[in-house]
Amino acid sequence: MEHMQLYIAQYGYLSIFFFLALGIFGLPMPDELLVAFAGYLASSGTFQFVFTILFTISGVMVGTLFTYMLGRKIGKPLIHRFGNYLFLTPMRMQKIERWFMTYGSWTVTFGYFLPGMRHLICYVSGMSGMTIRRYILFAIPGVIVSTTACVLLGYFIKFPFF
Repeated sequence: MEHMQLYIAQYGYLSIFFFLALGIFGLPMPDELLVAFAGYLASSGTFQFVFTILFTISGVMVGTLFTYMLGRKIGKPLIHRFGNYLFLTPMRMQKIERWFMTYGSWTVTFGYFLPGMRHLICYVSGMSGMTIRRYILFAIPGVIVSTTACVLLGYFIKFPFF
């Protein structure tokens, strides 16, 4: 987190944007903690609240769209090859696909509220053949509400590690 704080101090909103876009893509970054930290920076006057919201939502949305496209183009072969390294066994993937097929597009919206699910739901949406228009329609509310909630959490609650 210290390295991330240095980048955030130097590059500001753009670093938040890129860290979130890369975090959703699958790099091991604490996205929720990063968004809450951005909220804390807004409360301390380092960032402006409106720009914090805009850049965090944009970063998450760009990351989800990139991951959706990756899932659409090379999703299943990639998961079958590297899924075990991410604890995505074939049995777990079958459960996730069944859940997605059963509950459809609403899984995309509510998947953003579950930390492990928010990364995976983008891949699964692309792999399932969901149209990009439908994906965006159901992803935007989940991204806006979950990201804003994390920013507000960091804004109003003073964590000892920030």
